[in-house]
Amino acid sequence: MKKQLIFLFSLMSFLQTFAQQDPQYSQYMFNQLAINPAYAGSKEAISASAFIRSQWTGLEGAPKTQTLNVHGPMKKKKVGLGFSVVADQIGPKKSIGVLGSYAYRIPIKNGKLSFGLRAGVFNYTYNWAEISYKDQGDVYNTNNQTSKIVPTADAGLYYYNNTLYAGLSATHLYSGRLTSVSNLNGDDAILSPHLFFTFGKAWSFNENLVFNPSCMIKATKGAPSSIDVNLSFLLKQRVWVGLSLRHTSNFVLYAQFNITDKFKLGYSYDYGFNQIGKVGGGSHEIMLGYDFNISKSKILSPRYL
Repeated sequence: MKKQLIFLFSLMSFLQTFAQQDPQYSQYMFNQLAINPAYAGSKEAISASAFIRSQWTGLEGAPKTQTLNVHGPMKKKKVGLGFSVVADQIGPKKSIGVLGSYAYRIPIKNGKLSFGLRAGVFNYTYNWAEISYKDQGDVYNTNNQTSKIVPTADAGLYYYNNTLYAGLSATHLYSGRLTSVSNLNGDDAILSPHLFFTFGKAWSFNENLVFNPSCMIKATKGAPSSIDVNLSFLLKQRVWVGLSLRHTSNFVLYAQFNITDKFKLGYSYDYGFNQIGKVGGGSHEIMLGYDFNISKSKILSPRYL
């Protein structure tokens, strides 16, 4: 177990200092408020969703994430508001974030262009006693627990109509230090900005089949960019099935069931053929969603799900 914690802590330190720090979502196409505040209100309904993710289930202390999102348009429909709570844990590190989103939407031809801002705080807690240190003089070997509250600010653009969406966003524009323990080497972990680009287009062949390819590009300083390509199919207006491929040797299988016009249930399984994927095993993600006062018109784009 200690070897696994050492491995996870080394990975966590790398991710916090140099690479992507935000939780990873396999069903991001149904959870775009998590990466873009301009998405708030775009479903034209009061929408609530919850995501539970367990990553690398073959390792103790592997990442576990829970997310709750609520968003919707105001009465005049030009403004969308959103609220999110994100809890994440990997090894000895736990974090919880509370975020509020604001979006202003402008009609453009058959769609809308949305400008979004988000602000909030993350509370990071580290239990250093869970780590086995090779160097007992390590600055982190305090054998206690420390906490750090870090503010965050995000911004984004999002264009959408009934069959197409495109988004560009940046998270963590404020680069706060993540720990209360100062690293003597001067390479303290900071909250690094992340860039996201998303695009999706739906084609309806008939009432029983909709094809929706999409993609997402993620980038942050000090880490290679990540590209997801997704192929989704909507069957009989009730079931989404899809496959995602990542250039990091990962694949994802997912399905979402429209149990009613308002209630949705989704599941995804992803597996990596790289070193961490082979050691850690697969990852599971469950999604629950409910839309209040949803429009009765048929919608083809998955941003409404």
